[in-house]
Amino acid sequence: MKILRFASATWKGPVPTGSGVMKLGRGGLEIPYSLKSRVEDGYGTNPEELIGAAHAGCFSMSLTNLIEESGKPVGEITTSARVTLEERSDGFWISEVHLITRGMNQVITNEEFVALATRAKETCPVSKLYSSATITLDAALA
Repeated sequence: MKILRFASATWKGPVPTGSGVMKLGRGGLEIPYSLKSRVEDGYGTNPEELIGAAHAGCFSMSLTNLIEESGKPVGEITTSARVTLEERSDGFWISEVHLITRGMNQVITNEEFVALATRAKETCPVSKLYSSATITLDAALA
């Protein structure tokens, strides 16, 4: 089975002063981006924030699935991602993704939650895609 998803981006002007719009999925959500939103705290988003959101979302779904597969009911999972963009001698790299996840209203122990979260970090499709980066995890019940 293959599932296809789509996103697009349009950029106008030179990188230092130009800007663009990233369009996500079927809902057509459009998000502005620019160099200022990428390297400073300018208006809009940037590819790294979208990568973080994608990773946090995929990881949360994978962890939920693993908890369900263990036969336990699932409460709430909240995950954030801190993505590091680093300049190296051969250009810019996404070098690290740090996932922070908390489980609320869970019926599993903290040890079980951490073990399943660690497994989700290794097996979620986005983690596999980003395997060239160091992926770290802070997992606990809230």
